[in-house]
Amino acid sequence: MADVWHRVLMQVALVWRPMLIQAALTFVATLGAFQVAALHNGLEGLAWPVGLRHKRFGYFLAGLLLVIALLGGVLLALLNVPLPPLLSVTVFLAGSGLALSLLVVGAALRLLWRKKQQQPPPPWGRPIQLGPLRATFYQPAGRRGPFPALCLLPDPTASGDNLSLLVRALVEGGIAVLALDLQSLNITDRLTLQGLVSVGVSHLAQRPETDAERVGLVGIGLGGDLVLRGAAMDPGMAATLAIEPVLSSDRPGLGLETLRDLSWFEAQRRAHRWRHSALVKGLDAPTAIRRIISHPVAIVVGCASGPDTAGSLEILRVDGGCPLTPAAHTEALKRAAEWLMEHLT
Repeated sequence: MADVWHRVLMQVALVWRPMLIQAALTFVATLGAFQVAALHNGLEGLAWPVGLRHKRFGYFLAGLLLVIALLGGVLLALLNVPLPPLLSVTVFLAGSGLALSLLVVGAALRLLWRKKQQQPPPPWGRPIQLGPLRATFYQPAGRRGPFPALCLLPDPTASGDNLSLLVRALVEGGIAVLALDLQSLNITDRLTLQGLVSVGVSHLAQRPETDAERVGLVGIGLGGDLVLRGAAMDPGMAATLAIEPVLSSDRPGLGLETLRDLSWFEAQRRAHRWRHSALVKGLDAPTAIRRIISHPVAIVVGCASGPDTAGSLEILRVDGGCPLTPAAHTEALKRAAEWLMEHLT
């Protein structure tokens, strides 16, 4: 038995050094290769430690890692101590898996930090209590009313969406905004949510600062499905816009394009919430769209997502967008604000 253990220890001693070198080289090469792929394809969810705003440095760093891996491979060959095939495959998978995990986690932390650093303060708003519903009313400054107005619905299943950029763009464009705080109620009942939308629209129509003939709806994510359903039931709307509505729980699987704007963790959370929410099926937004015939209606989607045609629905596709394009996406904000100002002002 002692001889067996001695032979095992001797064999481990012979392979541990090339094994560690191969693992390190695989790790470094994977980091470099994925960094090149992320920068080339615009994948913010994999671009770490730098993002797409620093492409030149990112490519330099990726190239440096690949050169180190190449030189290390030459060193490993000079050692002339081949690893057993099974052990070599195991080391390769371990090194590449660790590198990919580091990329995903690092990019998620970078995006979270950037979101906190760049989140601008929203325009000054007036808190309003509509029964159990809290809301904030934003009014264009330095202008005379009555203003066209929008009832803004966030995704009731998602907290932390940055809507301040959208609110600011609309208010600066001369549109008053009533932002509903649906998340604070923790309500998943479709009829209750539809009733709250009606309350918000009714409040806007009665305010002296707003024009009752120019009241519209705008929603984000599942909030987009909610405004589409609300518009189908209220022909008095002036315009309706949904930014990346869910439309169906049977959405295509998440691909790499999802990482253009979101981290892997955020994309998975959004997709999981939408696939398991009874609201998606209950709201049945595709059917609601076909019933909206009295006013303009549009959706903003990533280039790879959304329906091709849907009756009178206007589809605003975002260049460089993804199947889960967030509301803070610059191009999505621009397309949404331009369309709303065109149809309300």
